[in-house]
Amino acid sequence: MKTERLNRKGWKRTALIAVTVIGASPLLFQGIIQGVTAAELKKTDRVPTTYSIDAVSTSPAAQYSLPEGYQKANYTVGTINLDYYRNQMPTSKDMAKEVAAEIGAQALWEIFDLNLEGQEIQMGYNQAVEHLPRSRWHADVYINGKRSYSFEVDSVTGELFGIARSRTLDKQISLAYDSKLASNPQEYVERARKLAEKYNVVHGPIKSVEYNNQGYSNNDPDITMYVTGENGEMAMMTFSRYDKALLSIGYSTPTKYALEQAERDMKRLQEKATPSVDDNEAPSLKEME
Repeated sequence: MKTERLNRKGWKRTALIAVTVIGASPLLFQGIIQGVTAAELKKTDRVPTTYSIDAVSTSPAAQYSLPEGYQKANYTVGTINLDYYRNQMPTSKDMAKEVAAEIGAQALWEIFDLNLEGQEIQMGYNQAVEHLPRSRWHADVYINGKRSYSFEVDSVTGELFGIARSRTLDKQISLAYDSKLASNPQEYVERARKLAEKYNVVHGPIKSVEYNNQGYSNNDPDITMYVTGENGEMAMMTFSRYDKALLSIGYSTPTKYALEQAERDMKRLQEKATPSVDDNEAPSLKEME
């Protein structure tokens, strides 16, 4: 997936990338952020997964119920054929990939009205890492042999972390940044609020919906809104600027951790920035360790 963001300047770039990518690709931002920060900070960031009892007992999975009218489809569950996933194995505390696949299947049915009869879900396990200290199952969903949707589920609690559709338009649309839309995104603010309430995106009443950024995926220009709940949960909702279709939702837990990671990265880079000996020269960065 190709993603581009605008208005980045100077040494703040790393942290800003981390924040803006969240909106562009909620399911992929963990890996992108990991790549950005690892490349620039050269860190080892796999960490143990830890949960509080309260977090498990109040997770969406613990309160799980079937979407109204849902009937399980006859789909197959496979494994993503990548070394990255082959090198990471689930533990006894993690749910089976088939269980995680069904959680995502129900979410796809509810949010995108997608019936998976005869289709394939390929699953890959991710260990906990510094920027997201929760192990999880990633899924690529193939519709008629084409990867078209994806989702991620906490491998212990079953909490849905993100869900997205990927498409390529059959026409060429401008992917340019729309400054007029940025100054007046009210139509998308209202659309995000309406759908966030419908799908209970922040698990309670909505406090605010704010414009975040613009970008594109494949040849589909998008816009991302930042949804905050009265309970403090945060989520990202991305819509197509072509036909206003919902493209993805990044839920509270990964959004929270990603923002915290971006803040830490910003602090690290600030600490690396040292003033020049000559006060008349521009500040410079120390070489990264």
